[in-house]
Parts: sequence; C-alpha cells; structure tokens
Amino acid sequence: MPLHIDHRPADLSEIFGNEAIKKSIESIFNRKADYPHAYLFHGPTGCGKTTFARIVASLLDCDSPEEYNMSNLRGIEVVREITQNAIYRPLSGKTRVFIFDEVHRQTKDAQNAFLKPLEDPPEHVYYILCTTNPEMLIPPLVGRCHNYQVKLLKTTEMRDLLKSILKKEKVEDFSEAVLKRIITLSEGLPRNALVYLDAVIDIEDEEDAINSLSSVSTEDPGLKELCQAIMVSEPWEKTSKILSRLLEDGEPENIRQAVLGYLSKVLLNSKRNDRVSNLISLFSETIFYNAKPGIINLVYLAVSNK
Repeated sequence: MPLHIDHRPADLSEIFGNEAIKKSIESIFNRKADYPHAYLFHGPTGCGKTTFARIVASLLDCDSPEEYNMSNLRGIEVVREITQNAIYRPLSGKTRVFIFDEVHRQTKDAQNAFLKPLEDPPEHVYYILCTTNPEMLIPPLVGRCHNYQVKLLKTTEMRDLLKSILKKEKVEDFSEAVLKRIITLSEGLPRNALVYLDAVIDIEDEEDAINSLSSVSTEDPGLKELCQAIMVSEPWEKTSKILSRLLEDGEPENIRQAVLGYLSKVLLNSKRNDRVSNLISLFSETIFYNAKPGIINLVYLAVSNK
C-alpha cells in the first residue's frame, strides 16, 4: 500500500504541523456537546484537508462518513437530493457526516442550495466542506462554517514527519541528502513528501536515490516541456510525443507529481487562474494503480481542457 495511504493520520496527535487548527478542533470537542454542524477546510492539494475532515468525522462519532467529490456532482439537484436524504438517521453510529471535496466546483445555485442545510441541519447531521479555492465560494457559504486554512508544513515539520514514517517502516540510516531533497521537492505538502519517499525508500545507494528523485522534478527539461505543453493546451499529437519520451524511462506517478508541482507553483503566483485550479484537481489523485494508462489519460484530458 502507498505510504501516503498506509500512514494517513487517524487522529489529531498523528498530524504534523497546523498546530492552530489542531488546538481549535481540540477546544471544540472538549465541550462534550453542542458541536458546530459545518466546517470548511481549505488549502492546496495534498496539504491534509480530507485527513482533517475524516478525523473531525470520527470525533463526531460517525462510523462511516459519506464522501462526495463535487467536481463530478456540480448541480443544484444533486445538493438537494443529498440534503433531503440527510434527514434519515444512520443505520449505525450516532451521526451522519457528509464530506464534500472540491466544493468550489459547485455552481452558484448549488452553493446557495447549501445555505439552508448548513444553517439549520438535523441534530444528527454534520457537513464538512473541503476546497483548494475558497475564493470561488459565495461568502454566505463560508460564513456558515468553522473556517480552517490548512497551511504548508515548515521544513522542520516535514523532516519530523518523514523521520516518523521511516521509523514506522523500520528504515535506519536513511540518507540525509535524500531526505533534504524530498523536503525541497515536496514544497510543504505532506502527501507529496510521502509519494517521493515511497519512490526511493528501498534504494540503498544515495546517488541512485537522488537521481531517481530528479526525474520527479520539473527541473528535468522533458518534464518542463510537458508541463508547458499542458499549460498552453498544445495539440495532442505534439504532447503525446513528449509524454512518450518521458515514459521510456520515467515512472507515471513521478510524472504526475511533477506536473502537479508545476501547476501548483503557477497557481500560487497567479492572481486568479481557474483553469490551472481545474487542472490541479485533475492531477490530484494518485495513479499508482493504473500507472501508464492513467498518466496518458490525464495528460490527454489536460490538453483537451482549453
């Protein structure tokens, strides 16, 4: 199982960084009653929004939170159907918790349809919203939620996280140079860091490990060329040739991570760029399990996204 899945934090004590959020959540649940019914977690892809959401769900005594990717469920009728069904009590556990990921992809009408359920939900129902782009949410929606900005990890926090995972994996004498390279490449995102670590954790030779990691970085000319082709929506005939060259020696998951890192930098330095935000959503899920077909399809969809 990939490290970022196998070592996903199950409670607040296992999360590195974002101490202010952890303290706020602990303060809320120390009350033992009258918990807020709506929460909003926002931050870049891979920062831990969904992890926080699932932990909050467990603190709400929910056996199995219901998760929806709102990128695929954008309309008002979907929201109405979900919230109307929410009135029914769970078959097990005390509460029903709904986690809505990428909620900014909802239409304005759909977001407005959320307002009443968030303001006056049944006593057993709780909503947790997650987004990479809170600026696209209507203010009344944000105002009805306990609002948390999940921040990037500092270098020291990232080092502590990686050291903790290495200890759990019983890996001793891991190269400091490789560790430093992973921290640099991950850019504060814990999921990225664990994907990079997964790629080299079994490589004993330091130079080989660093060379392997270099294929993940957009400093590689071929990867940079691919990222730029995606950015300007080059024709598939041209882009597919670039991708084919990269796939001769490169790992599909590493290519995905490189594209994701490049796009994240572009969005971070933009005043607003909805297309790049949509592309980040497209590349946000791992392709460990469908590898080459997965990256080919992602890149095709990306250049088709004008």
